[in-house]
Amino acid sequence: MDNFDFLQEKEQDFDFRVFFINYLRYWYWFALTLFLAFSIAFAYLRYKTPLYKVTASLLIKDEMKGTNGGNEILKELDMFTGSKIVENEVEVLKSKIFAEKVIDDMNLTVSYFHIGLIRDIEIFKNNPITVNYLIIHKKGYEKPVLIKPIDKQHFELLDYSSKSLGTFIYSQSINIADYGRFRVFLNKGNIKNTEMIKVQFKRKEGLAESLSKRIQVDLINPNSTVLQLSIEEALPDKGKAILAKLIDVYAFSSLEDKNGEATNTLRFIGERLKLITSDLTNVEKNVEQYKTSEGITDLSEEGNLFLEKVKENDSKLSEVDIQLKVLEGVERYLASNQNNAAPATLMVNDPVLTAYIANLGELELQKEKTSRTVQAGNPFLETINNQIANTKQAIRENVNNQKKGLIIAKGGLTGNNNRFISAIRTIPRKEREFINIKRQQNIIENIYLMLLQKREETALSYASAVTDSRVVDTPHSSSSPVSPISRNIYLLALLVGFGIPAAIINLKEIFNDKVQSRKEIEKATELPIFGEIGLKPDEEEDSLIDLKGRSLLAEQFRMLRTNLQYIQKANQGEGNVFLFTSSSSGEGKSFVSINLAASLAALGKKVVLIELDLRKPKISSYLGEGRQRGISNYLIGDVNETEIIKSTKVENLFLVSCGPIPPNPSELLSNGRIESLIKTYREKFDYVLMDTPPVGLVTDAMILNPFVDVCFYLIRHEVSQKRSFTILKDLKKTQSLKALNIIFNGINYANSQEY
Repeated sequence: MDNFDFLQEKEQDFDFRVFFINYLRYWYWFALTLFLAFSIAFAYLRYKTPLYKVTASLLIKDEMKGTNGGNEILKELDMFTGSKIVENEVEVLKSKIFAEKVIDDMNLTVSYFHIGLIRDIEIFKNNPITVNYLIIHKKGYEKPVLIKPIDKQHFELLDYSSKSLGTFIYSQSINIADYGRFRVFLNKGNIKNTEMIKVQFKRKEGLAESLSKRIQVDLINPNSTVLQLSIEEALPDKGKAILAKLIDVYAFSSLEDKNGEATNTLRFIGERLKLITSDLTNVEKNVEQYKTSEGITDLSEEGNLFLEKVKENDSKLSEVDIQLKVLEGVERYLASNQNNAAPATLMVNDPVLTAYIANLGELELQKEKTSRTVQAGNPFLETINNQIANTKQAIRENVNNQKKGLIIAKGGLTGNNNRFISAIRTIPRKEREFINIKRQQNIIENIYLMLLQKREETALSYASAVTDSRVVDTPHSSSSPVSPISRNIYLLALLVGFGIPAAIINLKEIFNDKVQSRKEIEKATELPIFGEIGLKPDEEEDSLIDLKGRSLLAEQFRMLRTNLQYIQKANQGEGNVFLFTSSSSGEGKSFVSINLAASLAALGKKVVLIELDLRKPKISSYLGEGRQRGISNYLIGDVNETEIIKSTKVENLFLVSCGPIPPNPSELLSNGRIESLIKTYREKFDYVLMDTPPVGLVTDAMILNPFVDVCFYLIRHEVSQKRSFTILKDLKKTQSLKALNIIFNGINYANSQEY
């Protein structure tokens, strides 16, 4: 059985008690790692700068989602209201342009800190000083400066290594070659002289990029137009101020766009009014001068009739002229690169053209906002440019069609005027001349009155302009830090404290191929455990233990001795020749055979211990006996069975040593003489115990197997490899060893998974 199969069988028969004991044995590992993990977690929480989450809510007036956004009266007065797409406003709020405006307004490129032992604490409110700079050099951005107040007029300036750069007066212009040019102002007079303040300069570009990434804008509900703005800051007050300023910048930008359109319209109307006023003044003077010079007080009935017809026709003709001028203004606008809506569109009567121009204005505004957040060549920006080009082409076609119609209408009205003029010629000269002058006056008056009306409408719209957003929730911060969260950090420390030792133990178990428990042996081999022998204490130097004492080892050997008697009873008094072997050397065969033999001798039984490990004999040295003559001498025929028997210091225990180590142990054991030896000792002694070489290395034990009654296979705790289970299963299957039993030796009960 390989290690993997063994682990699979172990998982199938899970024993919680064994599992728990396996970890409990290493409790000191868990205690140490838990202590270290919680210490690191405590230090991390103690010195890590906590971050608070600051949030605010903003309502965007998006007509596409059904949000009309407030007062209907103001909405009617606002001629420049444009629909907004809430998804676009999310990107606008996160744009670097807005971030730079926030940084400039709040002077965030200069940060102030109280110097601490472990970490510095940023100051936002109640700043004792303010630093304004004109220019900062590269080193000034990389290294902070330190300011140490001396009194209410003076302070000392130090570099990052606390080297003094000089003493200066507040508000004095300071020019440091490595840092730059700046001024320091005192904000309050009760500053402590011992208070050291660190000033850090930051580049606006990098700060704007960082701020735009840290500001999160999320749509709370897909069916609503409420945006949630959030930012994580170490100082809640700073986070609130940043979000509040961002909302102000956004609202100001929206009003600025609207007011720009209204301003352009007012400028256009004003220029037209100047020209019309001048013309109207001139024609009125002409009327007055003509009446005075000609002495005209009233016109005839017929003259009045023609005059009314001419007036009506001229009024229509003036409207046509105005429309033509407006269309010419639209054409000039299309030819220009302006981004605002053409002001003359307010006097366009065609609803289709008005819709086209309004749509063009929205596309231009959308292009301007989008270009703030994306790079040139962006697919979305290119789509907007295509829409603008298509809209302009549609406007040109519409303007051309309208101009053709207006020119035709103007020709008809001019023809009517010619007919009326021919009729008027029949009227007396004075009346005819007066009608001509009066007609010019009426035309100019109509244009003047219309321009005055449009100017008032535009002024009202300018005055009533409101933002397309509304603050729902003002900026507010979380009551506790969102990073780091102490509960999560300590939970992580707990998991690490338990996880690391558990992982090490599991890895140790996975890669450990040594036998750990009795249950492993029984499950893998299905062979009985004849007995258990504990680990010999370190203070026990002699391999032969005191079997008369009450130690655990002595009791265990007495238990083995008792179990041997049960074997003899099962075999009807037979079975006194025992063989001891194992998978490899160092598993305790010699130690167990010596002490078991001594335990049997203590009962008054005659016991002979044969040292048959002809390669690495140990029993002779354990008993303090020499091995000049022994088994090897007998096997080659130099001595007989009786001559090699030696008495030992243990009463009734006799030793047959291995003798000189032969070059061919297996061949000697196979020459047939060993059978005669064992037969002789079986009759002469009560018990015959044979210490043999490891069966996993040599065949000596197999050669001796036919002459023995019981074979004991030793497995040593935390020494024997699990591959020995495969050897045992093969021995059981082939019945290569008689009455095979297992002795579990050298058990370290402190490390065993079962105790």
